[in-house]
Amino acid sequence: MPVRPKAPTRTALSRDYILRSALYLIDEQGLSALSLRALGRQMGVSQTAIYRHIHSKADLLDGVVELIWQSATALDDLPAGIGWKEGLETAMLQVYRTLLDHPNAIALMATHPIDTEQSHTMVEGWLDLLGAHGLEVDKSTMHLFNSLAGLTIGCAIAEAEPPAGGAGGETRPAARAQLDHTGLSAFVSALDGTDSIMETSYRQGLHALITGWPDRRQKD
Repeated sequence: MPVRPKAPTRTALSRDYILRSALYLIDEQGLSALSLRALGRQMGVSQTAIYRHIHSKADLLDGVVELIWQSATALDDLPAGIGWKEGLETAMLQVYRTLLDHPNAIALMATHPIDTEQSHTMVEGWLDLLGAHGLEVDKSTMHLFNSLAGLTIGCAIAEAEPPAGGAGGETRPAARAQLDHTGLSAFVSALDGTDSIMETSYRQGLHALITGWPDRRQKD
């Protein structure tokens, strides 16, 4: 259950408190309910007060995306002796699980790149941390991060979102029974005996993507 952020001890607002309040509103009421006016009502302040820290709704949405990425990748260090691939795999699994904690914000994460001054500092910190564990940063690193973000967000949507249109989305027992004599029976056997097939699929795909990424710079 979402936990409402505590107001600053002083009367002055802060950007962090506004962003956390916005995420709380999204968690509670959905992304469509977020507006500067609704946010002001929730915090008991005027829109004018918010504008001193947030310039527009677009700025607010970018800030929420930044906040979720920050909370999902709060790694001050990685254990000594592990390579960057293992460290990145651990971090991305944490991102996946954080997204599932905020299902109403996943669509926002899918459509808004991390593009604030604070997020640039955050990414620089990731690169420095992974670099200390062997990652050679070049232009292909952006493709790696984009691929990981696409896999992670896509699997989180599949796990968290209800079926589009409000119907279907579940395997029908009668249809499953008809697979006993087909080549599909082994394929769908993974549906039995697991609480979250999507997380299992995500973890295997994540591992394959990261371990298969070249360790050294290669020419295009």
